[in-house]
Amino acid sequence: MLISPHSDDAAYSVGGAILSGFFPRPLLIVTPFTVGFSAGYVAGEHDVGLVSRLRAAEDDAFALRVGSRVLRFNLPDATLSSRTGAYFFPLVASASILCGWPPPRNRVERGVRRIASRTPLAARSAFLQRLARFDGLRAVLREQIIHVLKRSPHAILVSPIALGNHPNHISVACVCKSLRKTVPRLYFYEDLPYAARYSLRGIERHAALFDGRLRPVLVDIEGVMEGKVKNLSVYRSQVGHPEIEKVMAYTKRLSSGRPFQERLWTYIPKKVGAASIKSGHS
Repeated sequence: MLISPHSDDAAYSVGGAILSGFFPRPLLIVTPFTVGFSAGYVAGEHDVGLVSRLRAAEDDAFALRVGSRVLRFNLPDATLSSRTGAYFFPLVASASILCGWPPPRNRVERGVRRIASRTPLAARSAFLQRLARFDGLRAVLREQIIHVLKRSPHAILVSPIALGNHPNHISVACVCKSLRKTVPRLYFYEDLPYAARYSLRGIERHAALFDGRLRPVLVDIEGVMEGKVKNLSVYRSQVGHPEIEKVMAYTKRLSSGRPFQERLWTYIPKKVGAASIKSGHS
């Protein structure tokens, strides 16, 4: 059960791990935040209904390519919440002040962002994670994830680790961490393209502050990297050449001359060897 906060997050962050067979089948992709109007590569006025349908179609195309199912919760994206005031996320205002999400709209917000930028990203993330319990939709999100897990009690759960401080990603990561003891295995993935903003040391610091018990797992995606990029390109409303370049640059930096890799973080059971961790099975 792979949680993709928005329709492109799974393709960005674990598109290679999916293709490589790291995750056991069958695979369910759960996309909670599907109601919004953010579509950077769609010209003209953005309509919520149109954009939501377009992104759903892209998600279905990706799922077909990787042989998975998609389940949508139809919760409002944080961009929609901040614009309309409905389903308001307290995290939106905080993230805007602390790390420039959404992008600052005026001189005051830009000034605040410059001041906040002196604080390391990992420290800002730790603060926002504590704030996540005040997120108005957190309880709804947790209840819906639990409902799906009850139908698949042996499912491995896969969540973003909330790099980039996007409020939706933070909510998902905090909910999934709270469910650690209810699933046989829980993995966290490094959120792309946001991860490209971090140094590798910065990501390790983020993971340590998020949960110091997590340990990294490297997934070899050398043979499927081309397929990952092709599948990511399915999200034409969101992904263009600049985003693809960020993914490639980050993957090369993470791999450091070795075959292309993706990195996950997990709680390694005491009696489980490295070989079984790399295979993705308990």
